[in-house]
Amino acid sequence: MASNQLQNIRSSSYVIEHEVAAHKEAEFRKWQSDITKAASQYEGYQGTDVCPPVEEDEKWYVVVHFDSQEHLNQWLESDDRREFVKTGKQIFSSTKITYYKTGLERWFINQKTNPPAWKQIMATLLGLYPTVMILLLIQSSLSSMQQLDRADAMLISNFVSCCLLTWFVMPSVSRLLNFWLHPLPHASKWNHWIGFVLVLIALVFMRSLFVTFANG
Repeated sequence: MASNQLQNIRSSSYVIEHEVAAHKEAEFRKWQSDITKAASQYEGYQGTDVCPPVEEDEKWYVVVHFDSQEHLNQWLESDDRREFVKTGKQIFSSTKITYYKTGLERWFINQKTNPPAWKQIMATLLGLYPTVMILLLIQSSLSSMQQLDRADAMLISNFVSCCLLTWFVMPSVSRLLNFWLHPLPHASKWNHWIGFVLVLIALVFMRSLFVTFANG
């Protein structure tokens, strides 16, 4: 791995893709078990998730977790890992790190791919709209918030919104819309439209609810 790639890591986890021919699966499993044992000896190691190929696909996805960027980089830059990667090249035909995710994109992280941008936008709107509206209603009912400068009140509201979205709201939205965000290979061609319509219905319903509550 190039040094500039290592310097740009902003996450304590990374996803790596291996393309392994079917006749080398047993050899790869042994290699993966050995490299996992080696990684587990490094400080901050938290676990490894191994995702086998789906149906006729030959791509394996491995997610390695450390408790901090510093500890992750110690493993990535280690001689032990370099040796395993060197021997592993005799087993898999190709390998690449598919992504390092942080911030909002982690809401949609998946074993293989992220949803199209338009789906991410719709799902984010579904989580963002009620969160902001509820906080706005709460803020307007608190005299202490009304006494703050508008810029300060907005800063506090945005901070709370980001925390709620990252830790609670968006993980729930992602699970709820998983069938749409990450459809199975054999999913109906109507899957995209069904999810889109459901999100629109939910947004219209929430809009009506908030208007009624605000005017009530």
